[in-house]
Amino acid sequence: MSELNNYGTFLYGRLPIYTTYDEFDPSRPEEIIAEINESLSIHITNLIAMEYLYWYRRGVTPIYGKTKEVRPEINHKVNEAIYGSIVDFKDGYFLPQPCFYVSRKEDEEITEKVKQLNEYLYVSGKQQADNEVVDWFHTVGKGDLFVEASDDEETPYRAYSVDPRSAYVARSLKPGNPVAYGVHIVTRGAELLIDVWDRNNKYHLRGTYKGRLATPTPDYVCTASSIIDYEPNLLGAVPIIEYQYNSVGMSAAESVIPLLDAINDIQSGRLDSIDQFVQSLLIFYNCELGDDADGNPITTQYVREAGALFLKSIGENRADVKELSSVLDQSQTQVLVDDLYGQILRICGVPDTTKGSSSASDTGMAVELRDGWVIAEMHARNCEDLFKKSNKEFDKIIVNLLKNKGILDISLNDFELNFIRNEVRGAQSKAQALNTMLASGLHPVIALSKSGLSADPLNDYEVSKGYMRLRWGDPEEPAPEPTTEIVEEDHDTDGLGDVL
Repeated sequence: MSELNNYGTFLYGRLPIYTTYDEFDPSRPEEIIAEINESLSIHITNLIAMEYLYWYRRGVTPIYGKTKEVRPEINHKVNEAIYGSIVDFKDGYFLPQPCFYVSRKEDEEITEKVKQLNEYLYVSGKQQADNEVVDWFHTVGKGDLFVEASDDEETPYRAYSVDPRSAYVARSLKPGNPVAYGVHIVTRGAELLIDVWDRNNKYHLRGTYKGRLATPTPDYVCTASSIIDYEPNLLGAVPIIEYQYNSVGMSAAESVIPLLDAINDIQSGRLDSIDQFVQSLLIFYNCELGDDADGNPITTQYVREAGALFLKSIGENRADVKELSSVLDQSQTQVLVDDLYGQILRICGVPDTTKGSSSASDTGMAVELRDGWVIAEMHARNCEDLFKKSNKEFDKIIVNLLKNKGILDISLNDFELNFIRNEVRGAQSKAQALNTMLASGLHPVIALSKSGLSADPLNDYEVSKGYMRLRWGDPEEPAPEPTTEIVEEDHDTDGLGDVL
């Protein structure tokens, strides 16, 4: 194996960066430089890991450093690119359609404001940036979003995905760990340019860097040396927002890299075994090869080129030639590969459609449980909660920005982020649950939400209100009060009336 294996032995998630500062004092530049250098040292540790994972996904794996001492000319290096396929699946499953805002209140005015908010979400580029952020945190464990105000009337703000290897945020040690400042790094020749934002100011710093990243022993170092200038932060918040795949900052397939390397080793060895069988060695027993037509001693190279030879026995010992070959048990090897591959999919929460019964009687939830689709959904929902938590910081920025510009007055309590995923899966069961809830007297908005049939219950109810009233009546009308009138019963069974 290559020494690149040692490069990835520290892959245990990205380290969080904390600070004792809530904001910087521009009159104390030496404190700002010292703080940035301290946080940079932690970021470099994360950067080295992210660089490894980034290139691992692109196919640069330890298998390409494989060496052989015996028959080094037969040395296959096979990379199965499973890491990339896991990331691709996670991207498509988690965000099959752009996420959007839905109203949390049954109010037509608020619903219209949320629709306008979604229009700004579309034109700002946020939905495309979400796709890139999701791809980044599935690949390297975290993704970063950058927000800035715009003078365009149709686009009051813009959102971009930034390379997480060149950006990070530092969080306060206060309860809740609010973001204290954000950093973005670019290189220009041998110079390092660093932008730092806190809530009040944006600082421009200059520094240096040295060393290399893409080596078995990376020695990359960044150092801030001076503050060029600073300016007010008109946004009033840190414009860099950090998203994570999970709570420990690991990527979607980081925990299974040893298993991925093992599969690459096995597959490469299988091809080596086949080649070594085809190109097996010859063993000569008790014989002299003699000389060729030119009188030179016959060598093994001559035998390979000629394809045949005459043997001469020595004394009573019979001359013989045999092939030295050994064939790897491919069926047993495949069992091991299948087991490793199944473990990888289970750990990563990726469905395995190659296992289990192929009975036609397996349908619906049985298939989802057997093939791992339920586990995939659980992983996606956990990631969804973390995404929403980070996106709250984005929501605060744009709500304040739109309010300050006099464009849209909306509260954070009026809307929430919504994901569309598996909307038609199990539609029949969801429709049956909806009918049962409506028949039980639940409000249509509650029934649409709890049945899982609608991604935006309030909006769907408003659109379908007329049809639902025809079918189920108007839920806003009070139900008829139960009667309290006492009705006397006639117990005359013989038809003769009462006898006095």
